[in-house]
Amino acid sequence: MTIRHGPDLILHGGAVIPMAGPPSAAAPGVPADAIAIGDGRVVAVGPGRDILALAGPATRLVDLGGAAVLPGFQDQHAHPLVEGLQAAWLDLTAAPDVAGAMRLLSAAAADARSSFEPDRWVEAWYHPSAWRERRHPSRTELDRAVPDLPVLLHHGSGHAAMANSLGLALAGVTAGHADPPGATIERDESGEPTGLVLGSDPVAPFAAALPPLTPDDLRTAVRVIGTRLSAAGVTAVADAHVGWLGDPLSEVAAYAGAILDEEFAQRLTLMPGLAHLSAPDENPPTPDDIGALVPPDVRGRIRIGPAKFFSDGALSTGDAWLREPYADAARRPPELLRGRPAHAAGELEQRLLRAHLAGWQLATHAIGDAAVAFVLDAYRAILSAHPRADHRHRVEHAMILGPDLLAAAVDLRVVAMLQPEFVTGTGDVYLERLGTRTGDLYAYRRWLDAGLSVAFSSDRPFAPGAPLDGIRAAFRLAGPSGRRLHDDPGPSVPDALRAWTSSAAWAARDEAHTGRLEPGMAADIVVLSADPTRVSPEAWAAGADEVEVRATLVDGRPVFGSPG
Repeated sequence: MTIRHGPDLILHGGAVIPMAGPPSAAAPGVPADAIAIGDGRVVAVGPGRDILALAGPATRLVDLGGAAVLPGFQDQHAHPLVEGLQAAWLDLTAAPDVAGAMRLLSAAAADARSSFEPDRWVEAWYHPSAWRERRHPSRTELDRAVPDLPVLLHHGSGHAAMANSLGLALAGVTAGHADPPGATIERDESGEPTGLVLGSDPVAPFAAALPPLTPDDLRTAVRVIGTRLSAAGVTAVADAHVGWLGDPLSEVAAYAGAILDEEFAQRLTLMPGLAHLSAPDENPPTPDDIGALVPPDVRGRIRIGPAKFFSDGALSTGDAWLREPYADAARRPPELLRGRPAHAAGELEQRLLRAHLAGWQLATHAIGDAAVAFVLDAYRAILSAHPRADHRHRVEHAMILGPDLLAAAVDLRVVAMLQPEFVTGTGDVYLERLGTRTGDLYAYRRWLDAGLSVAFSSDRPFAPGAPLDGIRAAFRLAGPSGRRLHDDPGPSVPDALRAWTSSAAWAARDEAHTGRLEPGMAADIVVLSADPTRVSPEAWAAGADEVEVRATLVDGRPVFGSPG
């Protein structure tokens, strides 16, 4: 690629790591120390002497001062709108125990009463693993803390919710209330709801009673998360459950408006939750149908990605679907000894087949080994009957892969979309839930050596989300106590970087435009304070890497910080 009057920008005097090569390559590309950018694309990468010779009279020259330039990080499984909305919720994870959390909740309710909003719900974010008791609060505890306002607690995994008695009453959740799709209402011995809901859509029983989200609510949420992503070096992100909050058209409109007003810099991939948009026995909308929701003037920035499905819940809530009973089965209700599937028998297979035939790349949430086995079997049956040469069907999370499942995943050429930071926050719970079976959980080196296609993402806000912290987590492989899950040495540093860049672009089917710094590719760039390839895995694991995001550029334009 050449620019008639010279490139717009040259970054020089640092380490340029283009992440070139196929996804299975062992090295991150030939190091260089300069990069030229023009018209929003990479013009050239190479030695400073050669790249500086391309400069024209209007070229801006920026000395990196030893900083490192990489393709921008891609978070191809996240929930940006949920995170933006969560910013307005009370955070209960800082409390040491359930009693402390209830005190925070009571104080928030006092503030809500003073606002005189008649339909106000008190919404909060919680995670039992952060509390001494490691349990959900009871309905009685919620009622005691807030007796006169509806309360809804959102579990940190996204797979549970908890309401007080008034919240249940306003939502009409009684002994006779049927479980809606994606949600299981926990009940006591008399059949009365306990306030706890588990599943892939635990807020579903309360959705009609909650105040509707306004366009301003959604737009503010997009603005909040766009700023956070830019600061973390993220240049592309996927919304991994479009339609989860209600109307997909409203969600897309919020993103589009923010992009047009330069309030959201990232390239966006939409992953529609097709279970919200069609019945199991009817054909789902096609990728073109969903693409028609995107306004024409932002179609260069918003892509249609895979269709999202669920096969089970989460390990932290105890409804991930396992082949063998949980290690803490003695403390669990009989119906959850091995967790459970997310759908009735036959439903998910039917949905996956119809989506495949409609032209979708498939991305199915599967955490437990029984869920992973189910999804891989379904993919095999679909691809045997209806082959597609380059399907790139994905297993989202794919946390537990024993030898047979690993071999099957490699044979089917599926992509495993992993979230290393899950272990940072919840690794101790995984040890309790799985016991000796944690040896099959996120065994990065064994999986990569076997040829599994791996990409990293955050699932934010269900994990904090900064890619650099995700790299640290992959090497640490331990929860808050510091106890490692197993002895797998983890990925190499190039592996970890590729999982957030070129492999993530591959998983999103956007490798022709992003994920590498080569001539003609989009100039989506993260500038790091130091060369990450010169930091040992041990330093990454200890958090002693001293690497931070200095700047983020999209189409060669700074959207955070300064590269110089």
